[in-house]
Amino acid sequence: MAVSPGAALAHGEAEEAEDGDEIAALEPVYVAELRLPGRLVIGFDFGIGFIDATCDGCSPVGGLSLDGFAGVQVARRVALLTEVWTINHLLPTDDDGDREGIAIHALNTAGARVWLTPRLWLQAGAGLGWFNITADRDGFLVGPTAMIAVGGEPGHKRCSGIDLSLRIGGTRVRDESGADDDSGGASHMLLYSATAVVGYHWN
Repeated sequence: MAVSPGAALAHGEAEEAEDGDEIAALEPVYVAELRLPGRLVIGFDFGIGFIDATCDGCSPVGGLSLDGFAGVQVARRVALLTEVWTINHLLPTDDDGDREGIAIHALNTAGARVWLTPRLWLQAGAGLGWFNITADRDGFLVGPTAMIAVGGEPGHKRCSGIDLSLRIGGTRVRDESGADDDSGGASHMLLYSATAVVGYHWN
């Protein structure tokens, strides 16, 4: 029985489609798993949050959160990281122009990220933090700092991941607006920030 060229072509395309479906069915489905130790961890995050302080008259202000981190996976569940995290608030300009600039709360920490599951992690770190207004020439407020975070990897892959996380951190600094206390020591306050961020890391 004679077969038309069009019918033969359609039959060939159908066979190729079936072969492609069979190959796709044989490919393994990736299941999220803990990563092997010895691998580098590099990533960044951005999002929104606020800066506040325990001083009299202080109130929270919103800001843009940016951070970058790098480290190494030392165990299947643990990575040691160094991180630079900043929260940046653009100040309004007064009539006299005295407040123009950006208020920056920065936390420079070393710590650990621990994976409870391949897609869920906790992180904590400590180090040195500072606060400054870019138009202020009087210098920085510097002090010890600490942070904690909880996050997940909805975009977990073998060598990378998309992160969603919540983080909070604080820095103890000298309160320049207050007078020394009765004991003659300097008055201090706690600068703290909280943010919700999205990020990406290679691991």
